Amino acid sequence: MPSEAVFSVDVEQDAPPYLKTWRGIEEGLPRLLKMLDELGIRATFFVTGECCERFPDKIAEIARNHEVGCHGYLHERLDLLPFDEQFRRLKLATEIIEKTIEKRPVGFRSPNFRCNKHTYRALVKLGYFYDSSVPVYGLGQRPETSGLIEIMNTMPSSILRLPSVVSLPIVQLGLRVFRPLVLDFHPWELVEMKNVRWDCRFATGKVAEARLRKVLTNMLRIGVKFRTMEEVAKELRNRNIYK
Repeated sequence: MPSEAVFSVDVEQDAPPYLKTWRGIEEGLPRLLKMLDELGIRATFFVTGECCERFPDKIAEIARNHEVGCHGYLHERLDLLPFDEQFRRLKLATEIIEKTIEKRPVGFRSPNFRCNKHTYRALVKLGYFYDSSVPVYGLGQRPETSGLIEIMNTMPSSILRLPSVVSLPIVQLGLRVFRPLVLDFHPWELVEMKNVRWDCRFATGKVAEARLRKVLTNMLRIGVKFRTMEEVAKELRNRNIYK
């Protein structure tokens, strides 16, 4: 059976909370979409409601070939908010995304991978059926008890910006350990970042674009099958792994 991977993209302002600019959407996103189209990879994009309001045409363009999920309304710590406020903001984001892409999102990723039981309760109430807010390399409350299907993030985006002599062996190891391997990325990483934390700025811009293409091309060369998170979640549900 071939290895499986999900290429996920968090669509937000540039390197939040450090910058309030949107160069990643304006400059990086078109190049990322072009790369995925050339490689024949369908991805899952988690977008904020604010981004949909600012760039509805660009988000609609994403939805033509890829899955669009929710990344909250603003890029903020939801786990610091009470249930009623979390629900209000998630409902607002969900409605904005649905209006933009003419389809209700079914998957969610919390900004900063920070959420809690109130987040999961709100998501279930809003009709979501899978969540990708928990990284395997972090700690936090799991959503399984809420009834949501959990697809954990397994590969932070900074790894994809490392030299290929480092990143390719890490990715190959991940493919052996995780099914699917979930890669995470941001459009702003394809734009040279300045005045942000070092791990958000190293090897961004054209270097990141070249290194990402090399990783994805190598994965395709060795037979990796890329799927959307919605496809993975439906398979898990059909196999009764989550009841």
